[in-house]
Amino acid sequence: MKRTVARVGLPCAVALLVAGCGFHLRTWDLGTALKAVHIDADSTVDLDRELAQAIRSAKVRLTTVAAEADVVVKLAGQRQNRRSASVTAGRAAEYEMSLSIRFALESPSGEVLTAASELTSERVARLDRDNIVGSSEEQALLVREMRADLVDRIVRVLGARSRVIAAARDAGQS
Repeated sequence: MKRTVARVGLPCAVALLVAGCGFHLRTWDLGTALKAVHIDADSTVDLDRELAQAIRSAKVRLTTVAAEADVVVKLAGQRQNRRSASVTAGRAAEYEMSLSIRFALESPSGEVLTAASELTSERVARLDRDNIVGSSEEQALLVREMRADLVDRIVRVLGARSRVIAAARDAGQS
């Protein structure tokens, strides 16, 4: 009996403590402030797919027509670089990888809401000559992490500006 109470009671107590302290899973509730977003990406950008998924997950509709959107996310100049960070015995032992993108937020009419800025994410990957496949998989994982980091940062900026964008939209409709 005591074990059953401990098995059930302890998880319930932990859940109550976590809920009581204000803990929330990280999420973006852009849907309360924005109705639609348009992503305008140049030909160098392939990060737009992940950004579109993040925006949909935040309960905001994506539109292919900029005039229907509350905000236009402009993406340009995506670059991915890799350089040797350290060398042993004449060979690269670590690579420093970076991924950068320029972005800006604009109104459908072209008014700048957030000036164009460049975001960069960097990671260091060790190269194990005895496990080339594992090293390649680690590098691919780090690239996915960098991509997710950039998307997260863009959505955070969009979230920070969403209340201002919604207020401007609502003022324009009055």
